Amino acid sequence: MSDNTLTVTEVVNSVTVTPVTNTVTVSEVGTQGPAGTNGTNGTNGTNGATGATGATGATGATGAQGSSGVVTVNAPLTNAGTSSAADLSVSTGTTSAVGVLQLTDSVSSTSTTTAATANAVKTAYDSSLVKGVQLPYRAGLYYKTPNAQYGTQTISHQVTYYTPIFVNTSNTFDRIACTTQATFSGTTTVRLGIYSDSAGSPSTLILDAGTVTPAATATVYQITISQTLATGFYWLAFCQQGTAPTIAAYVGNANSQSVANLLINANTTPTANQLAGFFQLSVTGAFANAGTLTATTGAPFVYIRSA
Repeated sequence: MSDNTLTVTEVVNSVTVTPVTNTVTVSEVGTQGPAGTNGTNGTNGTNGATGATGATGATGATGAQGSSGVVTVNAPLTNAGTSSAADLSVSTGTTSAVGVLQLTDSVSSTSTTTAATANAVKTAYDSSLVKGVQLPYRAGLYYKTPNAQYGTQTISHQVTYYTPIFVNTSNTFDRIACTTQATFSGTTTVRLGIYSDSAGSPSTLILDAGTVTPAATATVYQITISQTLATGFYWLAFCQQGTAPTIAAYVGNANSQSVANLLINANTTPTANQLAGFFQLSVTGAFANAGTLTATTGAPFVYIRSA
């Protein structure tokens, strides 16, 4: 064998290498070499699938009962509602309990659950000025404007005459009438009615009673009505229409008479006769609310009968 030969001895498990012979001797256990470098980290794995929903837990115990929630109110308010729906109202006032009251303009009501307006108080005050000098109404008696002297009033055709009357307590009337004078001649038509008062003048139509047909002298012509009037001032209306009579003479206050009317008590001038009422020109059919008015010292009387 030539040089540079590797010899392995089986018994001693060693390899001996000499510089000269280039022999390597391997022992059974060699020395530990240095630690190797760390390997690279592996890649992260993917997330796993979501697990199934767990079972529902048991129902918890019932909580304590809450308050009713109904709104508490004091009189005159009341609440008939529930916690989910309020039902508020205001009690009606009476003479013994606080509450809400309906306003009214009536001066004849006997209600104990309404309250008078300022207008009602003024009307009552105005009425009291003359109420004490007029007796209560008697059934079957006729009432007219308070003029004590009768005369013959020759009127103009298609002119409405208004005379005032005061009703001192609520009352129902069942007739409305006029009367021809002894000098009346011919045949005509007369319309009769009742108007409200506004600041001392005829205003709103209350009743168009219809017509009568005068054809005789000194005769009463009347219409059946059923009209209740509250306390206050009113105007009785007379209008001759249709065909004009030969002589249109009626019982009334003549222009030549200077007779005081307690409800008007006025003159157009200091030397003029006492006023009897008002008139309105050119009224040819059914009555409407009063139009243009002119004061007059003469007017035919209209009567209403107490039921």
